[in-house]
Amino acid sequence: MEFTFLGTSAGVPTLKRNVSGLVIKRRNSKHWCLVDCGEGTQHQLLRLPYSAVKLRAIFITHVHGDHCFGLPGIIASAAMAGRTDPLIIVGPADIEAFVRTTMRLTDMHMSYPLVFVDVATLNEQPVANDFKVVAIPLSHRVPSYAYHFTAVATVPKLNAERLARDGVPPGPAWGKLVAGQNVQLDDGRELMAEDYLLAPECPRRIVVGGDNDTPQCLHPVADGADVLIHEATYTQAISDKVG
Repeated sequence: MEFTFLGTSAGVPTLKRNVSGLVIKRRNSKHWCLVDCGEGTQHQLLRLPYSAVKLRAIFITHVHGDHCFGLPGIIASAAMAGRTDPLIIVGPADIEAFVRTTMRLTDMHMSYPLVFVDVATLNEQPVANDFKVVAIPLSHRVPSYAYHFTAVATVPKLNAERLARDGVPPGPAWGKLVAGQNVQLDDGRELMAEDYLLAPECPRRIVVGGDNDTPQCLHPVADGADVLIHEATYTQAISDKVG
């Protein structure tokens, strides 16, 4: 799994840091997901090799502007780029009202459908083919959530080095072995699938949190996560000074 920070500034952008936006994707996948979409997110994406046409889903942690004001722009730009596949937008229910109202008042023309998913129902339906995603309620002035991404199990892989060492060239035998079938070769040898299948990789888990004043909300998922990404408005030194 890979992630790219598009913005790490809290509340307002600075000359060097944009407001919240994070790209998350599976390595070697053409598709990607976006967590939060603050103002200027699409400008940040111009610096990176992420196409709006390949954007699978957008996950909004909460309705405050520094996390969602960039939504109308990226939605419109994707349409102008010729997108036709549906785009999934996950977030609090008010996100749909915000986007739909903006589309209506700005005469936005769409070339693809938007699929809104109320974060409160997220755990009841699959989104983002590369990941299983669970939402965790946080504590903030408005409903805020963290998203727990778990990579979907990959297909089995063959030990190509061992196959080459044993004199088995790529071909139909490889297809049968990766499907878990034993293979009888023309020279009489029998290859056992279990001898050539590599051990599956442990699925990676990443937790991305929105604004939250109660760290204990994340305890159920933080312990098992490989990476925890959480917004912080102040450094510890500044917090100690003003506290």
